[in-house]
Amino acid sequence: MLAAPAHADNEVHPFITDRFSVQMGVFMPAKDIKLSVDGAVAGISQEFDWEAATGFEDDDEVFMLEGKWRFGEKWSFRAQYYESDKTAEAVLEEDIYWRNSIIGAGSRVTAGTEFSLMRTFFGRSFDNRPNVDTGIGLGLHWLRIGAFIEPDVNTIGDLSAAKVSGPLPNIGAWYYYSPSPKWFIGGRLDWLDAKIDKYDGGITNVSAGVNYQLFENVGIGMKYQLFRLDVDLKEDKWNGGVLLDFNGPFIYLSGNW
Repeated sequence: MLAAPAHADNEVHPFITDRFSVQMGVFMPAKDIKLSVDGAVAGISQEFDWEAATGFEDDDEVFMLEGKWRFGEKWSFRAQYYESDKTAEAVLEEDIYWRNSIIGAGSRVTAGTEFSLMRTFFGRSFDNRPNVDTGIGLGLHWLRIGAFIEPDVNTIGDLSAAKVSGPLPNIGAWYYYSPSPKWFIGGRLDWLDAKIDKYDGGITNVSAGVNYQLFENVGIGMKYQLFRLDVDLKEDKWNGGVLLDFNGPFIYLSGNW
């Protein structure tokens, strides 16, 4: 059972007191994607800017889902999911080194990227103030990343898609504050920089925003979300590197009970 607050539950925002909450909405990130995929000149991996090279923008809206379960007196479990896949035809604006092949500038190609993120996080609160929730914990990001380029003419070499998936653990912290029963302000940070399995590099996941409680079990909110992955990869289907930077607003409806 949850410990009784110092004053009534209805005197603070339900995100602080309720056992379950969920957020469903639209994430509108600006995306920066830089890749190197088994391509090298004089032994040096050749990174390229995905948007600049292919000439198409990749700033689509994506559905995002988040949820939280408070259990015990101090413990909580959080989860977050979203994915962003895109395919388009383009004319390359610069040479691309891909699996030790060169696809020249001016080539017409079909190109695409795949990305999905499932974040889980166990945390413990340590602030005893009734309208504040502050804590730390451990989490896991399960990532799926893919990219492919298919020229409309034959190119000598291996042009198979680059794909990788797997977990990255992280440490994290959060701060939530309820100035009134209707308003909630908060933010969180997840971070890791280490060499783990196929990944060598860092991950940063940050969010901060507000929520307004419309009705007893329904609210509306907006937060700024940043996800950044900067790693070198050593894997059969992707030997190179990836830099992903997704940042922008997440606008959502919330439910609580």
